[in-house]
Amino acid sequence: MGVRSRFVVGWMVFSARTGSRSSLRGLARSPIFWPGVVRMRIDGGSEEVDMRKVGLIFPYFRTRSQTEMLFPPLGLAWLAAQLSRLGLESKIFDCTFGTDTQLRRDIESYGPDIVGIYSMASLTRNTFEIAEMVRASFPDVPIVAGGPLPTLFPARYGLPFDAVFRGEADLSFPNFCRDFFDLKASRQRLERLPLRTYPGLFIHNQSLHIENPTVHHTELEIASFPLPDRSGFDHNAYQNEWFRESGAKTTSIITTFGCPFDCDFCSKSVFGSSYRQRDLGTVFEEIEQICRLGYDSLWIADDTFTLNLRHLESFCEGMKGREISWSCLSRANGIDEAMVSRMKQAGCRRVYLGLESGSPETLKLMDKRITVNEGINAVHQYRQAGIQVAAFFIVGYPGETVESIESTFKLALTLPLDYISFNVPYPLPGSRLFERLSGLEEGRDWSRENEITFVYRSEFDADWLKRRIAETMMAFGARS
Repeated sequence: MGVRSRFVVGWMVFSARTGSRSSLRGLARSPIFWPGVVRMRIDGGSEEVDMRKVGLIFPYFRTRSQTEMLFPPLGLAWLAAQLSRLGLESKIFDCTFGTDTQLRRDIESYGPDIVGIYSMASLTRNTFEIAEMVRASFPDVPIVAGGPLPTLFPARYGLPFDAVFRGEADLSFPNFCRDFFDLKASRQRLERLPLRTYPGLFIHNQSLHIENPTVHHTELEIASFPLPDRSGFDHNAYQNEWFRESGAKTTSIITTFGCPFDCDFCSKSVFGSSYRQRDLGTVFEEIEQICRLGYDSLWIADDTFTLNLRHLESFCEGMKGREISWSCLSRANGIDEAMVSRMKQAGCRRVYLGLESGSPETLKLMDKRITVNEGINAVHQYRQAGIQVAAFFIVGYPGETVESIESTFKLALTLPLDYISFNVPYPLPGSRLFERLSGLEEGRDWSRENEITFVYRSEFDADWLKRRIAETMMAFGARS
């Protein structure tokens, strides 16, 4: 089961609305605005202190879409912790509750020496607009891109970007930053660095051509990582939004990386197919940290949280007695009643199932490797244990029929579900669906949180699908 765009955790590498250009004109006389340097009075004199500062930008500005689920960008929190371990200062600019004007003001006030910007398909335009804003304010500061789309198409991230880190860059990007300062490199003199030693680094300019292979960190390496640094997030804002919507204060955590399955519509550009587990001791330590921050509910953002039953059972055992509930994604097969009961006893409140279709033929097109009956059985198992069940469905898949679409609507209305969501196919870059579809309109509607908008030429009428989805949702709501 691949990560859906609504549950993107952030960047285990390095995310939005229009940013505008600005300059430091008029601010040059104030030393605090010079990147990395502050002048301090000591015995009547002055001294230059190198602050070695890294700015990390997640430029998602909330849209208030009906499908909006707001979580802090965990990937940046992991990076901030690694940078701190190396003695480097960093600041996360999480734009979720801010504005482009506020971002410009805050980043100019901070004065970073290096800037990393997260990017994915739905944030491409905003990524470049914010990078241009940063470049106008800091012409000599290296700007680095990371995330799913730069991993897949690094060559698209030319100027104003200076480099791209592809894949899992939890170690390579912080090491790059450390060496940048220690070796007194500059944006114009990146060749001073041992560039071939940073996994995932991509640089193509007039003088440098670097394309280092990506890596997937081992479980031993992951166990050595510090806990993510969540200090840079507006926890009150996140908690207030979640409490208003659900009555719980929810935040995200990840316990495993990678997904061994190969669904047709899924993109695994960063974590890949290599399944790896975190040490549960550090997971529980992180949960204690989360509780101290005031959260009382977890969204477990793993692609395949219920895949390894031993991992799941150990997690459930360690969660007993904790004053925090949790929700997760689950596959529709591989779980028995005993395990579902353990999940309930451990505080599981809701599971999300990717049922996708009521048609066996369509499930084969998607390469889901589950059956309709397995999905039905999973829903009943969880509900009988007292766990709420949410289900995702995709309608209008290339190759399916009107009849198969109608069977999906029928299935959604006959199952005892607590929440349903319908998507049209979203051909994520890196997925097999993306590779085989023709007529993709690059840039069209990719930045919109609209689940009933095709970004390619479909054989199905979008207005008809919108109407049928609306009718099904209305019928679903009328059941309660």
